[in-house]
Amino acid sequence: MRPIFRLYPSLSGTLPIVPIADIPTPVNRLRGLSEHLNADIWLKHDELTGELYGGNKVRKLEFLLADALKQGCTDVITYGAAGSNHALATSIYAQQYGLSCHVVITDQPNSPKVGKALAYHLQLGTHLIYAGNYPEVLAAAAEIKQRLETDERRFYDIPFGGSSAIGTIGFVNAGLELAAQIVAGDMPKPDRIYLACGTSGSVTGLSLGLRLAGISGLIIATQVTAEAISGPAAHCRLFNDTNLLLHTLDNAIPLLKDPRSNVMHRDDEFGTGYAHETASAADAVQLMARTEDVHLETTYTGKALAALAKDSLTGTTLFWNTYNSQPYKEADNRASAALPPELRKYIHTS
Repeated sequence: MRPIFRLYPSLSGTLPIVPIADIPTPVNRLRGLSEHLNADIWLKHDELTGELYGGNKVRKLEFLLADALKQGCTDVITYGAAGSNHALATSIYAQQYGLSCHVVITDQPNSPKVGKALAYHLQLGTHLIYAGNYPEVLAAAAEIKQRLETDERRFYDIPFGGSSAIGTIGFVNAGLELAAQIVAGDMPKPDRIYLACGTSGSVTGLSLGLRLAGISGLIIATQVTAEAISGPAAHCRLFNDTNLLLHTLDNAIPLLKDPRSNVMHRDDEFGTGYAHETASAADAVQLMARTEDVHLETTYTGKALAALAKDSLTGTTLFWNTYNSQPYKEADNRASAALPPELRKYIHTS
């Protein structure tokens, strides 16, 4: 049973869930990194949330896919950049429940990881549709929806990153999970929690969950997308929407004020754009690998760790690893001909 249902048992009758996540994920002190930075640093291992595919998206999908099934949907539609962890996780787990997955894919800087993600999609049979900009995303989504309706299929629309009010509940539960680990003595109460912020769902849910649990501590939201997507305004909207949804499902859940009370947003590690590698993120990835043999990447987690590494840390610090650690399936890159032409450039055929 997830902590949110233990704290608010009435939700068990109003909030559906498919238990795909292997949680609680462990926490441990990072001795090597702590010594290197002369600080007390802990790690929350959300890279281990799923046997098939890990990372923070699995927590959101527990509630998103359950909602889709409750509504009798046959298909899910979602969105992401070419190497999106969210898009890949959605396709993997949607198909476990018989849901076809359609992903509107946009460009991002090329890397071997992007090609591997697209090759994995090919193995899964994900329906990939390319869009060159946001208006094209909207147009592609409208076309998919119209086609599905014509075929008398029911679709469920999952936003970028799974960051709807329903999806964000997955990280409200994560906040309650961390609170339970603190009470159990698994780790001290953190003074700061460093977390990458892409579409705000993970940061916002964690913020709300910790407040419901009565756990203080400042979340350092390291923005890896543009201000309009991951900044304070987006956080406040999603916080209020998620809080209201939970209150509607169980009025024992209070409506909280001041959504920013335990979150500090910062964009100093953003660099020149989404998925553009920065020198500080690359250094942070190498530092974590060298001191702890934990693997990060430069789009999300490397930038969050770079923010942590540059700060003067006192008290207990928690780094939340949101990056999947499960290996990708081996793929035949020659199958790239099945991709939309605009996406074939990401596949390395040599």
